[in-house]
Amino acid sequence: MRLTAAGATDRGPRAVNQDALFVDLDLGLLMVADGMGGHNAGEVASRMAIDAVVNFMRATHDGGEITWPFPFNPRRSRALNRMDAALRLANQAVYAAGERNRAHAGMGTTIVAALVEGAQLVIGHVGDSRAYVLRDEELLQMTEDHSLVNALGGHVMPDVDQMRHVLTSGIGMGIDLSPALAEVALVAGERWLLCSDGVHGYLDAAGLRTAMRARSAQEAADDAVRRALGAGTADNVTAVVLNVDSTGRV
Repeated sequence: MRLTAAGATDRGPRAVNQDALFVDLDLGLLMVADGMGGHNAGEVASRMAIDAVVNFMRATHDGGEITWPFPFNPRRSRALNRMDAALRLANQAVYAAGERNRAHAGMGTTIVAALVEGAQLVIGHVGDSRAYVLRDEELLQMTEDHSLVNALGGHVMPDVDQMRHVLTSGIGMGIDLSPALAEVALVAGERWLLCSDGVHGYLDAAGLRTAMRARSAQEAADDAVRRALGAGTADNVTAVVLNVDSTGRV
């Protein structure tokens, strides 16, 4: 299998783009973060979270000895432990920065990250940025939003409809964090999409599927952003696409 990946972002109707993305197949790392907070604090939080994850992944990329920041779970793969530690370190960094700077108090960010190790893919996420996979023409949502709606079993009364976007977990929202983690085998021919809610909140399954069918990873990411803008998104829009081609090797 041969991997290709690319990302695209647009501020949409907002004055500032508080989303951030990262794509580096040498590290095997892809990410989308959607910042929250006024006075550009969301922009600070999303970039800080991305940087913290990247720094830890680089430090552990070659398998050298490091001082592990959290207890290593022997029941998990090394890749799962790396993702868990990276997201928890990002949470600590964003939370501490919010505590230090009054202008950034309460800032936070969602994040969805994918880590490729060999023929395996680890997904870690916090908040409502999502991961999807298009496999044999079937679109599968691979993450579940950490939202009030999901916490209430998917039921929100009309008089509290505005609570639909309230998150129950996010990077920087508290001193402790338990990110959602999953590990799956890569399948030749499939395509992965990581995106902020500015994309998935405005495109239905058919729209997401069509964008992901584009010829290249870059065209797919661009098309997802373009379609969300065309659908009238009220938010920043960011998409990262991973194509698992059926030729070559991982």
